[in-house]
Amino acid sequence: MDRKVKGAFLADFARMIKARKDLDWSQYLQPQDLRFLQDKILPREWYPFDTFERMGSAIVKEIAHGNMEIVRMWGRISVEALKALHQDMVVAGNPYESLIRFQVVRKDFFSFNPVNITVFFQNYAKVESAYQMSALAEESAVYQSLGYLERLLELSGANNVQHKFLRKMWEGSPSTVMELSWSNVTPEMKVRGILFQDYVRMIKNFKDADWNRYLLPRDLPFLGEKIGQTEWYPLESFERMGIGILNEIADGSTEAARFFGQSDVETQVQTNPGLVCPGDPLESLLRFQVLRSSFFNFNAINVESVHGNFAKLRIEYRMCRLAEEAATYQALGFFEKLLKLAGAKNVDYQFTSKSWEGDPTTILELKWL
Repeated sequence: MDRKVKGAFLADFARMIKARKDLDWSQYLQPQDLRFLQDKILPREWYPFDTFERMGSAIVKEIAHGNMEIVRMWGRISVEALKALHQDMVVAGNPYESLIRFQVVRKDFFSFNPVNITVFFQNYAKVESAYQMSALAEESAVYQSLGYLERLLELSGANNVQHKFLRKMWEGSPSTVMELSWSNVTPEMKVRGILFQDYVRMIKNFKDADWNRYLLPRDLPFLGEKIGQTEWYPLESFERMGIGILNEIADGSTEAARFFGQSDVETQVQTNPGLVCPGDPLESLLRFQVLRSSFFNFNAINVESVHGNFAKLRIEYRMCRLAEEAATYQALGFFEKLLKLAGAKNVDYQFTSKSWEGDPTTILELKWL
């Protein structure tokens, strides 16, 4: 098969090569490739994919020095050029729709199908890719695609875009499979300072971590100011802090998040002394239902039903999957400890649905004696 790539992609590579006249590109490129450094490359025309592969590998070696984070950044930058070709691809406020449109127009990028989004669901997508190139070229193409998709989602309104590789073709798998998830948190969504201050305190106390990997510039001022317990703070900052804490302090453990939720109850009881009704776990849950609006300015947790020694809760923070799972386990720990303080024995739980695994929402059921 004679594989081709659109000029919009090749033009970026040619521009980077021509800008570095101090390097000997002939050691990587073949004579038929060199003419594209002289000719004008037209964004909508087709060009040889083999040339694209050789140019890309040379750039990764000579300019990026094998650093895939630099390649990822190139992918992010390339979105602007592709937007010019497909002006309706970015749908403001709808990352899901933008990915659907990418899936439709992706065949206009390559004459074959190296990238395919196999799963779409709310704030989650699974992407499979197989460019059929050398290991270095394959890895760099995937990281460039990652950067592109991250930026496409962000331009569409997604926050806190996360990725995870399930398998990697350059390590011997038949294809690369990558998961993407993002937050549906909006700027209007807030969290009360009594919760926000705990995250700020943990970050300030753990100075060994590079928190710039997780936090945006607009989050950093919160680390230097006094957090008011009754003030409102951005949930998107709270989410980014939570992801950083999960990775750097809890080492990715949801059990650690659960323990943190248990330890947080004491602070909440001090602020809301009427939260616990001694000897009456059910009443304590109902009191939480009344007080929950003092924690978030949206309906993150709802006690849907309570009777006897049973309760069903719906949990929906609308965050990315990683943060949603961690926050849910933190909530689980909170309710376990709340029930025990109210006199419950043998508290047990089960998740009948989990939004971080693809369900529309999370349902937590609690039972006790």
